[in-house]
Amino acid sequence: MRSGLVLAVLLLSLPAAGQTVQSGGALAVRWCTACHVVEASQRLASDSAPSFRAIAARTDTTAATLDRYLSTGHTLMPDFSLSTQERDALVTYILSLRQKP
Repeated sequence: MRSGLVLAVLLLSLPAAGQTVQSGGALAVRWCTACHVVEASQRLASDSAPSFRAIAARTDTTAATLDRYLSTGHTLMPDFSLSTQERDALVTYILSLRQKP
């Protein structure tokens, strides 16, 4: 019985993770596309800002480093005053862009 409950909880969390990626992608498109290439179909962005795929591919990019970076003000980035949920969604979206080995 207990294993069935654990499986049910795990299965219920899968759509939530997908929704987080989708909402993070929507936030990225709305707020970040002026400077960053955030999705494959996008062709233009600032020359000085790395693409989200490039950020995700860096070996030092983790959920913690992204969250920390998005939690503090930056001279090169506008301060969007992201909520915890928005930061989590953006972090999840960026990490979802990692190339699978």
